[in-house]
Amino acid sequence: MDPELRAYLDAKFDAADQKLDRAVQAFAGEVGSLHTQIQQTEARLGARLESIDSRLKLQAGLIQSGARAMARFSEFSENSEERWVALVGRVEALEKKLEGK
Repeated sequence: MDPELRAYLDAKFDAADQKLDRAVQAFAGEVGSLHTQIQQTEARLGARLESIDSRLKLQAGLIQSGARAMARFSEFSENSEERWVALVGRVEALEKKLEGK
């Protein structure tokens, strides 16, 4: 091969290699930047999901405690009614007893 042609081709290949190296470095920099952005977004999303989870747990606790309070109130109401009926019966029995004397 002609030495001039060889030198010309070597120069062209070296220039192409340098361009390729710069392109690879630029690509690696962009990939690294994207990786960092993804990690930051994931961290923010994780914090947000934890915040939502803690609020949901708090609301679930409030709902459960409210449901228990309502159940106790309902039970108290039923017991109060039974006690009221028993008391009215006792009063009526005492009134009948007093009327009979």
